[in-house]
Amino acid sequence: MKVGIVACDFGGPQGAEELVPFLTELLTDVLPGPHALKSLVAPRLASARAGKVRPEYEAIGWSPLVPTHRRQIAALREALGPDGPPIASGMMFTAPTMDEAIAELTSQGVDRFIALPMFPHYSLATTHAAFSFMFDALRRAGLAGRQVHWIPGYPEHPRYLDALAATIRQGVDETPGEGPVHLLFTPHGLPLSFVRRGDPYPDQVRATVRAVVRHMDWKGPVHVGWQSKVGPVRWLEPGTPEVIDRLAADGAKRLCMVPVAFASEHIETLSEIDGEYRQHALDRGIPHFGRAPALGLEPAYIDCLAMLVRDAVRRFGSYSCMRCHLPKDDAHRRQRRCPNCRFTFPAFLRDGQ
Repeated sequence: MKVGIVACDFGGPQGAEELVPFLTELLTDVLPGPHALKSLVAPRLASARAGKVRPEYEAIGWSPLVPTHRRQIAALREALGPDGPPIASGMMFTAPTMDEAIAELTSQGVDRFIALPMFPHYSLATTHAAFSFMFDALRRAGLAGRQVHWIPGYPEHPRYLDALAATIRQGVDETPGEGPVHLLFTPHGLPLSFVRRGDPYPDQVRATVRAVVRHMDWKGPVHVGWQSKVGPVRWLEPGTPEVIDRLAADGAKRLCMVPVAFASEHIETLSEIDGEYRQHALDRGIPHFGRAPALGLEPAYIDCLAMLVRDAVRRFGSYSCMRCHLPKDDAHRRQRRCPNCRFTFPAFLRDGQ
């Protein structure tokens, strides 16, 4: 038997020709309703949305997520060494797809899989969705009965915290001006409907913030604002712009933003934070703005991924709840809910081998 790694990520358009297909796939996944209806509606909405976001993508030279991901995986292969398991990349909404990742690994004789999320925090919108995509790809390939080890979120992994701390120090060092620096952690937001479904993402993000602040022995002011709200539904609060408004009203002069949930630079960091939120802070009277970079190729992050892979290989066949991370035996994981935290077990965990 041979184990292979599927590195699961979001994807992003690398040129104009990929924008509408990317948005179509994304909207087909997130819109409510039956799949047949979404397949009709999503392309029309994607075309309309493309006209609004295309200038933003053009301004940043299109999404760097997939190229960054490829460099991260190359660094991970090097960290694992020549005896490490083969790795293939599977994106949710652009190439290389989950189907391509499964085909690449099976062509190398892989018959057992480890799902590695490039998202430090588990959410129904990210890791859960990516794992579901991978599970569907396995079924389409006739491999639904093959064993998979699903790596959950790693919000307090020591090497992830080391990596995040390194990016924060860089951001603080590059924040101009004098006086106290306000750290504003700005994770991607989430509709409250996800939270009501038991999504562990907000709690995991807050745990990361607390842990990295302790890890750094940071004595300055710390804030959390949830970014990227879209649509009329209620999202996690406070939003990042509201936090900036409050800091400006309190007289803050130096602001360093920390994109805590982002492993790669993309439109939410390069356009929303560096453009929209920077200008918002300046307009509100905060003259000195800085930002910690996304994790990218930070050595400690690559080391974190390598440690996760080695641990998964060593513990292959074991299972844990994606929310509370407590171990589960085979009988427990096939129940509908976790007996400890009551999180609804996803199909890829409950129905897989």
